[in-house]
Amino acid sequence: MTPTSSNALTQESLEVTRELLDRYDRPGPRYTSYPTAPEWNQDFGAADYAKALQKASENKDEPLSLYVHLPFCWERCHFCGCNVVISKHPEVSGKYLEYVYKEIGMVAKLLGERKTVKQLHWGGGTPTYQSVEQIKSLHGILTEAFDFAPDAEVALEVDPRVTSREQLETLRLLGFNRISMGVQDLDPKVQAAINRNQTEAETRELFDTCRELGFSGINLDLIYGLPEQTPETWTRTVEAVIDIRPDRLAVYSYAHLPDMIKHQRKMDAHPRPTGAEKYDLFAIARKLFVAAGYRIIGMDHFALPTDELAVALDERRLHRNFMGYTVVPAEDMIAFGVSGIGEVGGTYAQNQKRPAMYYKALDEDTLPTMCGTWLTDDDAIRRWVIRQLMCNFYLDFSVLKSRFGVDYDAYFADEESRLEEFCTEGFILRGDGHLQVLPLGQAFVRNIAMVFDAHLKKPAHFSNFSRTI
Repeated sequence: MTPTSSNALTQESLEVTRELLDRYDRPGPRYTSYPTAPEWNQDFGAADYAKALQKASENKDEPLSLYVHLPFCWERCHFCGCNVVISKHPEVSGKYLEYVYKEIGMVAKLLGERKTVKQLHWGGGTPTYQSVEQIKSLHGILTEAFDFAPDAEVALEVDPRVTSREQLETLRLLGFNRISMGVQDLDPKVQAAINRNQTEAETRELFDTCRELGFSGINLDLIYGLPEQTPETWTRTVEAVIDIRPDRLAVYSYAHLPDMIKHQRKMDAHPRPTGAEKYDLFAIARKLFVAAGYRIIGMDHFALPTDELAVALDERRLHRNFMGYTVVPAEDMIAFGVSGIGEVGGTYAQNQKRPAMYYKALDEDTLPTMCGTWLTDDDAIRRWVIRQLMCNFYLDFSVLKSRFGVDYDAYFADEESRLEEFCTEGFILRGDGHLQVLPLGQAFVRNIAMVFDAHLKKPAHFSNFSRTI
């Protein structure tokens, strides 16, 4: 393969034509995991997960990443695809936390002497649905079971509409140092359509409080492709966010899957940008963020040049797991709570999605595993390749060989022939000993990754995935 442009290795915006979108905007995985969730099976259960944890315990000097799923929200946003529990009665979370504490104890016991934690993330739902006392209690249980490294990344997601200063002060005292703040869109008409009414003033006030209290790496989440979004309203949102000046930004593509997520149908009465109109919104965000000094991180994130994500990208050591882009490539990630997904001991393991089933398993002193899979050697190789392309836009064949004993040209001969199309389009560069995703190809990096997916052969799978653009 030969490059189609010798000066394409920049971060400047390149035109994604309607013709390219027509050909490549198709359902495909986001590759937060490989193999992807449709490949997991319910034959994988608690005994398998226990075996994986015991296997992981043998690497006692290796750090861990921890994720805690806190599913409760006061009300449901119509776009939301997360596993949440809507309740106006905060006492229900007390029962849930007691079961999470039990799961933490069971898992910690199986991990034996492997206790060091380099990364912790509380996701939701809305983690700040929990009271100050519940926040203290959960963190106390975690610090009793594990040893947190002094430089650990300790983060959580917050909703500006329900998060108090007292909660933020408590979190800082407990050692939380990073915040991810949901915004989605600041336009009132869009907010009304998605049932998330959040003023710009609320967002700014909470951001300023987080900055005052010393949180670093503050992230704001935006979503493009929502009902009622137009280039004009979206531009105003992006400009307002630039003025707030977060350290990091996530700009997610809205995944419209009403057959699977029925409450998304509540937005059907509102016009929604799709195809080229939808991509134009991302192009606006990319252009404005880059002009404001942000670096492009992976397929949908941005960071200031001084942020550690940008530094890691320059050094080609950016990593990605279920918690997002990170510089903490812990070999094993443990998840607690309903629907939590762990990546441990050569497996993916997902907890029961329904609280009642989660409680039932723990009442029976059994790990609440619903499904999962053991990775083959081939899975591990392809997962690493896909992550390199999606995180660093670069695959070094010599590193592949040193890690797995695999010669790229021999192992991926079939994939190489299928990549020829992407080289011709100007998406990728096949260099001497490496593969590089060019700026135009970054918009289609999910399509490029799909070439290396050995499982993606069943037509039924595609109904489970959002569109790639």
